[in-house]
Amino acid sequence: MTDGNHQNQPSAQDYWPLQLPIVVAWGDMDALGHVNNTRFLRWFEDARFEVFERIGSRELGPRTGIGPILARVECIFRSPVQHPDTVTSMIRASDIGIDRYTLEHRLESKQQGKVVALGTSRIVEIDYRTGEKVALSDEVRAQLVKLR
Repeated sequence: MTDGNHQNQPSAQDYWPLQLPIVVAWGDMDALGHVNNTRFLRWFEDARFEVFERIGSRELGPRTGIGPILARVECIFRSPVQHPDTVTSMIRASDIGIDRYTLEHRLESKQQGKVVALGTSRIVEIDYRTGEKVALSDEVRAQLVKLR
């Protein structure tokens, strides 16, 4: 039995605080007639950079001092995507540690009406000049918590 007051509230599994619609281009497809698998990782990246923007990491690289690097990325392909379609690249933060955090990814196809891929990106905060890991700032941590 469900409580009527909670019927329209999303479960934690359905909560994706950042969602980017992406139009699938004809050129995204490969010789097999579906979107090349590397595009899925690019769609993850599009959402990941939106997270970087929100946490204040607009500039990346040695001239900027401290910032995020991608330490690991994983993609579980569930269904091929074909043009024409629009996918929604969804992302949320999890497993926020001292010097690292995980971004969870989900791609949904509008045409298929289902999840076509799931994944994770492990991000580590480093000093770009030295390559050493550094603790997440309080500001970055606060912004990540908003994306849980």
